[in-house]
Amino acid sequence: MRAFLGSLLFGAAGVGIVCWVGLTFFMPGRQHAQGVGCATCAQARKVHGWCDACAVGYVAGLPIKSRLLYDTMDAHGHQLQVDRMPCEGCRRLAKTGGFCDANHIGWRNGEAYFSRLTYELSGAYYMAPSQIACRTCRDNADGAGWCDACGYGMIGRFAIASRADFDAGRRGFERLQKAIELSARCDYCAMAMVTDTDCFRCKTVFKDGELVASGAASTSAGN
Repeated sequence: MRAFLGSLLFGAAGVGIVCWVGLTFFMPGRQHAQGVGCATCAQARKVHGWCDACAVGYVAGLPIKSRLLYDTMDAHGHQLQVDRMPCEGCRRLAKTGGFCDANHIGWRNGEAYFSRLTYELSGAYYMAPSQIACRTCRDNADGAGWCDACGYGMIGRFAIASRADFDAGRRGFERLQKAIELSARCDYCAMAMVTDTDCFRCKTVFKDGELVASGAASTSAGN
């Protein structure tokens, strides 16, 4: 299925990860301390964008230094040739909206999102700090948390009203946090963690965001 999706997005030049279609921003001139006082970063946090000047991207407000990981998350929707997709669930959900657990694709307004986190964020509402009056919600906006008093959860500064949708999004948020940490060691392992695939360089294998096989174990299993 992943190879099929690659053909939809890339044609013959597919490389196994979704292409970067996300909004990027360019600011010439002086370099910034990463994100500090940078108007481009401030805007990028709202739209899951990339700042060229600071060399950092944002998804759910999390700063991502690895361009490969940022591009892999690809938090913006895509138009696919749905009638060519073999998955009946995806063909149906492309019209009605919803998340296909079999293929890990979410559908909203006819557009495809390739992770649960980015799918849930596509239906979330961005709240500026000045709009968040509740202390609990302000604290939640620094990470991810639910407020019973207000009846919604925050993933970064993005509000989600459905508890089930919030819980699903939070799991994706926590996975991305781990992947960001992992990217300091290996970009490809970080990519594999968020896509449930393997790292060709380290020979690690991930499932449900967890390491299930290391390089040594994978090599032994193949012998």
